[in-house]
This record gives sequence, structure tokens and C-alpha cells, in this order.
Amino acid sequence: MTSAPTLLEVQDLHVSYGRIRAVQGVSLSVPDAAVVALIGANGAGKSTLLRAISGIVRPRRGAVRFLGEDLVGLPVHQIVRRRVVHVPEGRGILARMTVLENLRLGGFARRDQANLALELDRVVTLFPLLRERRGQLAGSLSGGEQQMLAIARAMMARPRLLMLDEPSLGLAPLVVREIFRIIQRLTAEGTAVLLVEQNARMALQCAAHAYVLQTGCVVLSGRAADLLAAPEVQRAYLGAG
Repeated sequence: MTSAPTLLEVQDLHVSYGRIRAVQGVSLSVPDAAVVALIGANGAGKSTLLRAISGIVRPRRGAVRFLGEDLVGLPVHQIVRRRVVHVPEGRGILARMTVLENLRLGGFARRDQANLALELDRVVTLFPLLRERRGQLAGSLSGGEQQMLAIARAMMARPRLLMLDEPSLGLAPLVVREIFRIIQRLTAEGTAVLLVEQNARMALQCAAHAYVLQTGCVVLSGRAADLLAAPEVQRAYLGAG
């Protein structure tokens, strides 16, 4: 059985905010149509790493290659056009616009605007609740519904790589399970996911591969199932021991 081709390759990435070194020499890879998890304590550099990949912040040095092309220095909309899409922590929905308007905005960077109606139909099939709520103001949705809208809006850009930052934060357990079910369905349909998640157990159960970040550095990496069973991961992130 051949391994999946690599979509994203991050090499020796360094990101600073003034004198604060948020990411220090991180290297990682994401294969096609797989979930890769990033776990670590608050302040470990996980969100900064996603921001550097998506072009929101510029690294001091290092490479971010997607399908062999270095993304460093490209503006955010050009990275989205290459089908690398970031759903930040906090969702970032436009509360005073309807669900449908939010979804349509998700396709703003696409060159094939004529196909947006087809994409919209595919997305609301994945998220049937949003079809029912399409005329509702996004700000009136529940927290779980807003998270689904944030992911669905990102899917309007037809990502090859979807980066999710804390998708389960603040949600009820039943909603969290539904979000993770959606993530697994997306990868089954061909979208790779780079997942930052405080719920380390669910992230490792969902992912094929994982990296553990600590003070901006990768301190552990490997098969997610192996990390789930590792005593040091269980003690630090899973409440064991």
C-alpha cells in the first residue's frame, strides 16, 4: 500500500511577535486526505503556526510548501486560491449577515465563480441544518451552529487543506462529537485537515498523525494512536497518572 502524497511541508519555521519567539524551528508535514493533529498547552504556538501557514503572520525564516510551492510571502487571498483555508479560533462569522450570505462570502476568492451554486448545494448537503437556517442571521445561531457555519463557509473555497483552530471550544459534548464526525467525513471525501484542538483525546482518536508543541517547539510526533498511548502524553494532556 503506497502512502498518501504530501500536501503541506513546513520546514524550520520561526515566528516572533517582537521579542517573543512564538514558533521556534517547527517542521511538520500533512499528507493528502488525512487528519493531522497539533496538541499542546495554551501558548505553545499552535495558533501562531496556523496563522503563519495561512499568511496572517509572516515567519522570520523557514518554508511553508504546499504541493511544492512555497507560500511564505503570499497574501492571504492568494493562499486561499491555492485551496489552503483557515478557520480561526472564535469562528469569525459575520453576525449581521445571514447564513446564506456568510456561505457565499466563503467562495469570494474562487476563480470559478460560475460553480458557486453547485458548491453551495454540496456544502448544505454536508450541513443540512444550515439549509434550514439559510435565511437566519448568523449571530442568532447557537455556538455549535456557528461553528458548523464557520467550517461550511471554509468549504465553499473547496480546500485541499482545511486548518481548524479549536473547533470544539466551548461546545456541548454532543455538538463536539458532531463536529468531529464532520471532520472525519471531510477527510473521507478528500480534504486534508490540520487540527489544533485542546480536547487532546478526541483529536488523537480522530487523527492519523500528530505533533505535540511545547513553547514553540515540536517535542513529540508520530502516529496519533501511538501518542494516545504514550505515558508522557497521557500525563500531560489526557489527565492520566
